[in-house]
Amino acid sequence: MLLNKCKILDCTLRDGGYYTDWNFSSSFFDNYLTTVKSLPISILEIGYISDAKDSLSSFYHLNNKTIKYAKSKVRKDQKIFAMINFKELRNSKHLQKLLVNKIKYLDGIRFAIAPKNIIDFRKLIFPLKNKYQKLSFNLNLMYLSDWIENDNLVEKIFKNLPKNIETLAFVDSFGALEPNQIKKFLEKINNKYSNLYNYGCHFHNNCGLALANSIVAKNNNCSTIDATFSGMGRGAGNAETELILATDITKQKQIKGFHLNNFLEELKKLKNKLNWGSSFAYAFAAKNGYSQSEMMDLIQKRRLDPSTAIEVISNNKKKNKIKFKNLNNLNNLLKFKKLNKKTPILIGGAKSFAHHGGQLLKSISKHSPIFFSGSSSLNNFLDLKLKIKNPKYLILTGNEIKKIKQKKISNKFYTREFKGIIAEQNFFPISLKKKLKNIVYSNTVAENPLMLIGKLFLKIRIKKLHIAFFDGNIENEKDKILFNETQNSISALLKQKLDISTITKSAFSLTYVNPWIND
Repeated sequence: MLLNKCKILDCTLRDGGYYTDWNFSSSFFDNYLTTVKSLPISILEIGYISDAKDSLSSFYHLNNKTIKYAKSKVRKDQKIFAMINFKELRNSKHLQKLLVNKIKYLDGIRFAIAPKNIIDFRKLIFPLKNKYQKLSFNLNLMYLSDWIENDNLVEKIFKNLPKNIETLAFVDSFGALEPNQIKKFLEKINNKYSNLYNYGCHFHNNCGLALANSIVAKNNNCSTIDATFSGMGRGAGNAETELILATDITKQKQIKGFHLNNFLEELKKLKNKLNWGSSFAYAFAAKNGYSQSEMMDLIQKRRLDPSTAIEVISNNKKKNKIKFKNLNNLNNLLKFKKLNKKTPILIGGAKSFAHHGGQLLKSISKHSPIFFSGSSSLNNFLDLKLKIKNPKYLILTGNEIKKIKQKKISNKFYTREFKGIIAEQNFFPISLKKKLKNIVYSNTVAENPLMLIGKLFLKIRIKKLHIAFFDGNIENEKDKILFNETQNSISALLKQKLDISTITKSAFSLTYVNPWIND
């Protein structure tokens, strides 16, 4: 296949960081640099520059040492770029602070920006026009599928773009566009704005069209194509660097050495583990206007299966009020409310339960109802092999029932062990629906279990809840998402007058009640 000559910008480390929290080993970095050095790749975008307060790793917070090292390992004709999220910038001085000590080894900066922020962007970089003359400023203009056919917005964008940017790249953020749409759009740009900027493209692979779209863009005057090895990148990933090289006969003769195959083998193992790439879930998200980042968070960081993730984002758009069905199936809980005995306890999924849960459960009143917040909570309890007389209840949201350890759980297990089960109707197995009578159903989709039980308590007018083993430890981005979700649930329930406190150590903003004093 013949492609017009243009530059390849490889952003494996920058875009692939969405799967590793921007943590790459030194050996992986070295293998990457050695591989790229042997290939006809013009630009390496090796990460982000940021001073945001987060838990992301070194390739999101590039330092001078890493940039200098990369520069020393590649060919002299290869450029080193970094990206900055425009939404993180406060003003021009903040940008200058970020670039201090880095411009000596950086060849270019790219800014990721939404069209609505073009005017603010122009104001921010205008004062830097003459300050960084050797540093190329480039723009990644996001959400192309939202405005590709909006001629008025396109005209407004070009009217307000700053003049001192070198390459303007169009980003199909949702991965929703098709080759015929790309061709038509670029023909329009070439007819009206051909001499203003160099143009680039960045396509996501939600529908498996990133490579095809890149080829079309390249043959329609795009001078720079974004790509990543094995397509590694946010959500469904990107056009594959190696496939762009393989299909471009102008670059085939420049490919040499065994480094590429070795590096691709390393990425193959990583892909099997992290599972990026086009899929029904990502294609569905793209074609229905859902955020790729939201879908990725649900699949990768909340570990939902794709069908559940689709249900979640569909339900989020509907913003349905939480409703419950078959409340009379909780007769024991309703009786407990009238007797007003001990405070119910919700057990979280923290590993600390497996170590310290036995001591707590042996010590609390046998009248205190125990609620297990999901599979991790229940699995930890099963590992304890502890018999307790407390009335037990199980909360199952999303596909949690598939994660319970016991391979063959009989109907008797649920009826014997639990006074009641609170489950989401769309996800509870039909075989169990027919045989169990102690189930209360909700209309929610993968709801936070604390929010679900809190809403149930408010519904039946139970006003107090203790939680235990909700440690709130944050070790990675997945933990951060779950922490924020749970803290938001706590805050919302407290505002609705549900008295929530914790009886074990926790990082959540809650009153601590010592169970050894208030037993």
